Amino acid sequence: MNNLQSEMASPRICCSALLVLLLVSSCNAGDHPACPAAWSAAVGAELFHGGVGGGGGGEAQCSAAAPHTPVAVFAHDVDPVRFALNLEFAEAEFFLHAAFGVGLDHLAPNLTLGGPPPVGARKAGLDELTWRVCAEFAYQEIGHLRAIQRTVGGIPRPLIDLSAHNFAKVMDEAVGYHLDPPFDPYANSLNFLLAVYVIPYLGINGYTGTNPLIDGYATKRLVAGLLAVESGQDAVVRGLLFERRRETVSPYGATVAELTDRVSALRNKLGQCGVKDEGLIVPEQLGAEGKICTNILSANVDSLSYSRTPAELLRILYLTGDEHVPGGFYPEGANGRIARMFLKKPPRINHGV
Repeated sequence: MNNLQSEMASPRICCSALLVLLLVSSCNAGDHPACPAAWSAAVGAELFHGGVGGGGGGEAQCSAAAPHTPVAVFAHDVDPVRFALNLEFAEAEFFLHAAFGVGLDHLAPNLTLGGPPPVGARKAGLDELTWRVCAEFAYQEIGHLRAIQRTVGGIPRPLIDLSAHNFAKVMDEAVGYHLDPPFDPYANSLNFLLAVYVIPYLGINGYTGTNPLIDGYATKRLVAGLLAVESGQDAVVRGLLFERRRETVSPYGATVAELTDRVSALRNKLGQCGVKDEGLIVPEQLGAEGKICTNILSANVDSLSYSRTPAELLRILYLTGDEHVPGGFYPEGANGRIARMFLKKPPRINHGV
């Protein structure tokens, strides 16, 4: 593309982006708000048929180069990637129920592979903005489950406890005393965002830890895509919470920033492998390049994502600090070969394959 074509293409790309933003902001509120289909079609036509990036005198290159090692999935890729399904199931059920009041059994029953429905999940009292974020995340998690199962096969959904009681237990342990009234993640938008802070971030740690263990080009592509979207979800949630960091969470007297710090400290304690989790505000020496206390993205000294092993993740998700003792969000233990190995039970007991 020559300079003139570049100058012509850039405004068209910007205009397309503006149309997308206008599309999102113009959607009507309600239980199931819908965006105007005609506008979506117009944006689609502009992006896909309007020649953005075209005009180069030939067909655009849209396929990746052939992989150096032409093996899509190695045998040793399977179990680490399947392990991630445990968290993806929890996220999918949490977001789906909070947004729509129903879960995978209603919207994508084929993905559950016969596993039991979650315990205690229900629709949350969300404002429009938070509902939109939650609903989008919910649909994204369905895609994640499908992509993993398509690439490495699946494991049945484990029993997942998403009850208000279980989240209240997390918050009680985080602050060191019983909150009164008990914390309810479904009560309002702020409580829901704080509850989202509890689980999905662990998926980022897990995918960062999984990436070096896999070698197939299909599994590497899958994990890269999953990590990118999970990181984006976490950034959105942390950004929304950071905006309200000084707000007192009623009726507990603690601010949003204080509660996120306590939850991060609890996860570090349960994980038992040092600091791999940070709240929204940190001492300046722990911030990016040791120069800022703002901590919208939790990252290490080089601003890279922290990594956690399956054992670390299970210690946290079980709320027991022991990967051999189930509880917390997985009262009967997580599924799949890796998780069942820690419980000294064969995968077939929980139908893991």
